[in-house]
Amino acid sequence: MKAWEDLVGTALLGTRRRSLDVSGLPDEVREVAGKAEDQADAVLATAALLTNYRRAGRLPVANARREEPAKPDGRRFVSPLARERLARLLHANRPELLEEWLHTAAGQGLRVGPELLPALADAARARVSLRAPLGEVAGPVGAWLGERNTGWAFLVAEVEDDSDDAWQFGTPARRQAWFERALAQDPAAARAALMATWRTEPADLRAVFLALLGRHLTQDDEPFLDAALSDRAAAVRDTAVRLLGGLPDTGLGKRMAARLQECVTVRSRSLRADVLQVTLPGPDESLVRDGVRVPHGPGQDTARLRAIIAATPLAFWAEFGTPGDLVGMLVEGCPLTVVRESWATAAIRQRDEAWAQALVEAEPGGRATAALVGVLAPEKQAATIAKLARGLKVEALTRLILDLPQPWPEELGRVLLDWVAAQQDHRLVAHAAALIAKAVPPGCLRHRLSLVPQPGEAAPWRRAVAETLTFRREMHEELS
Repeated sequence: MKAWEDLVGTALLGTRRRSLDVSGLPDEVREVAGKAEDQADAVLATAALLTNYRRAGRLPVANARREEPAKPDGRRFVSPLARERLARLLHANRPELLEEWLHTAAGQGLRVGPELLPALADAARARVSLRAPLGEVAGPVGAWLGERNTGWAFLVAEVEDDSDDAWQFGTPARRQAWFERALAQDPAAARAALMATWRTEPADLRAVFLALLGRHLTQDDEPFLDAALSDRAAAVRDTAVRLLGGLPDTGLGKRMAARLQECVTVRSRSLRADVLQVTLPGPDESLVRDGVRVPHGPGQDTARLRAIIAATPLAFWAEFGTPGDLVGMLVEGCPLTVVRESWATAAIRQRDEAWAQALVEAEPGGRATAALVGVLAPEKQAATIAKLARGLKVEALTRLILDLPQPWPEELGRVLLDWVAAQQDHRLVAHAAALIAKAVPPGCLRHRLSLVPQPGEAAPWRRAVAETLTFRREMHEELS
């Protein structure tokens, strides 16, 4: 109502700076406003009347239709105990536990009572990671609410919609949800839909769709990814290079290997370690076509070398020695860290366990150590962290734990809980322990830290770890 907006503007500016405009007011309100002797009185009287007028001064709606109810949902509701815990989580500042509760309930095929959905939807507005699991447990009722409240529209995207309209005319969230489902159910149709609209997609969505495609990558996707190397958006190019690095025997990998062949040699020295001799690459327009665009300024040649090594298949280095041999070599022509960090990027992209293990052992406290540990098989992750726990200082190990990629396997979770149980009081240990208690998988929740009561003199962080583990164990039992 424009009259209300004008009234609010007059009240905010003051009647000395702006007069009350009564032309847009209803006749009855305008009559009362005109009788006021003072402008300020007129504004206050008008505000009081217009407020009541807006609330009750409307004619009944004619020919109103009853709202269609939400589609039926045959799933069973969560138990009363689980519903009570959910209500407690909504009032506590523990969003990571709320997210776990929703994922667990969704995994069990359960649904949440409608009385809690508005509060959950409001929580998901502020925390994006809650939206997908909430959409699953909310089901058709959540979609019904999302259609009627634009702030909860993300709930509509989480309900399965296989129609072409979802892809052609849906919101970005609905289109992403459709594309992800289509990749799992009908990969050919999903790829055809993406290629049909690729040139008209905004840059941020192109990067998102490419990342989603990366979760279902096949060798047949190489031509599409190769074309994306020349995309005008840096995020799209970077994603394409990363995804191509995970495919074997690609054209990009062969081109990068050919460039690298001209840059590296190994020189043997008697009675001393071999030397990896590096020649920095100069400007090369063909690199630009392969998605490598280096900013102008100092360090361009080093940046090119990083990109080339990171995108070259690690099998290239077999002629020079094993991963263990190579990471132990001296490097001349560029800093050692440049080569090792580039190898680490390649090992992470290509999921190469031998290289990851060699790089971790060569530089346990390196910046990429946590991501490299994530490449290893579950039992090797646990053994590697147990070994690092014996050799690294507490400060370095806690930083490493905080960076470990999740979700963690059970073997690793048990090693980390054993480490917490053996530690003395330390500020950084307390920080890492809080994360460990929240992140270990459900199979670790019966660890002795949660089953054996903490003594009264135990540090607060130890009691907090035990409480979190116990809370999570009970939560999973209620949802099982």
